[in-house]
Amino acid sequence: MREIDTLAREMKLNYFLCGAMARDILLWHVHGIKTGRATSDVDFAVAVKDWKQFDEIKTRLTETRKFKTANKMVQRLYYSFGSEDIEYPLDIIPFGKVEEPRHSIAWPADTELVMNVAGYDEALAAIVEIEIEGQFVVPVISLPGLTLLKLFAWMDRGDGNTKDALDLATLLTNYGHAGNSNRLYDQEFGLFEAAGFDMSNAGAILLGKDVRSIAESETLAKALAIIDDPKQAGRLVTHMAPQFRNDLDHSNDPILEAERLLENFKRGLQKQ
Repeated sequence: MREIDTLAREMKLNYFLCGAMARDILLWHVHGIKTGRATSDVDFAVAVKDWKQFDEIKTRLTETRKFKTANKMVQRLYYSFGSEDIEYPLDIIPFGKVEEPRHSIAWPADTELVMNVAGYDEALAAIVEIEIEGQFVVPVISLPGLTLLKLFAWMDRGDGNTKDALDLATLLTNYGHAGNSNRLYDQEFGLFEAAGFDMSNAGAILLGKDVRSIAESETLAKALAIIDDPKQAGRLVTHMAPQFRNDLDHSNDPILEAERLLENFKRGLQKQ
């Protein structure tokens, strides 16, 4: 994180920490909420003006000899700390002026590999500053921003990878307790009451509302289109369900739990 932060400041680039590491920092390190899935990956999103600038980031990092490139993954570097043999994966996700068409990037080395970057501009505008240690502060994606990106990432990955759906389940379940309890008892009391004073239901609705507050209309429409599609919503519920098998009492049906939270999230996303 220090290496990326130093370079981004030198190059005057806007960036933020995202992915599962951001999830762990925001939920576990800030709010003491267990996330249920460990990660060693570190993902950074960086706003760049062109692909030349993206290449410069990678070149300057590898020149430190602490990073090396991956053979087949354009966005990936591996970081080694000191004499350790362990290599930690680092993904650098470019967005901004390299989007063509908007909300999409096609890697120059493989123009058939297209990545959806919808929501990244909104996530950048809504970052939170987190002190990692001793006055070292890192821009981290907010929980609403992370939720938005996780939804699109899940859609992009298809049936072969459910980790984003599991993370969505974690975010929907815990948002009420992630620094929002007082808010639900105070300025959002009507929402809390409408949710039957159930913290997970209310948190899912509030998370949808907060995602709606940061998302541009086009991005919000894309998010709602996923959840409004019965086939996609059903697939998402199926992918989220294993998280509830781990977290909840066996008397609760994991599919019903996933459906309930996703429906409440949708309520928050929709204009009130």
